[in-house]
Amino acid sequence: FIGMADALFGPITTICCQGRTVKYIPWTAFKFALADWECINDKCTIIAQDANSIQQYFSSEQQPTLWCAIPAIEELQTAWEAKLTTSKYILYKDAIQKGLDKLGKYYQKFDDKPVYILVLILHPYYKLTYIKMQWGGPEEQANEYVAGNPNAIDWHDKALKVVKNTMEEY
Repeated sequence: FIGMADALFGPITTICCQGRTVKYIPWTAFKFALADWECINDKCTIIAQDANSIQQYFSSEQQPTLWCAIPAIEELQTAWEAKLTTSKYILYKDAIQKGLDKLGKYYQKFDDKPVYILVLILHPYYKLTYIKMQWGGPEEQANEYVAGNPNAIDWHDKALKVVKNTMEEY
């Protein structure tokens, strides 16, 4: 189509200055090379394949999906972290890092909302096991202290406290 469009329709745009035509821009100026299509496919993988598949977790009309929030964000984070170290995506490293920074910002907000911990604990599959395996318990907290993180948290203990506090409140 692009090759014939100039002959059929004339230029896609014409630039005029002070009433005279300065430049014609043909349709063929917008033709993608193979490398351009490869970049588009890479972006589709990053956005459509990773992010869109995670978004689909929340599309259920038949069951509650709040329990999906934390595992979904973690899955997306893991996928994008893997792409950061893959040479195929080096061109997009800054954009992927900014996406990870944004995910991290919202992921930290889960800490202020005990409901996310409660839905994981109440889920028949995840329960406390998920929290201990994914986020760690006292051993992981001790290892983080040794590694220099003074703000390390025993997430298993924190989850138990959330349950206890919720039970006392209700």
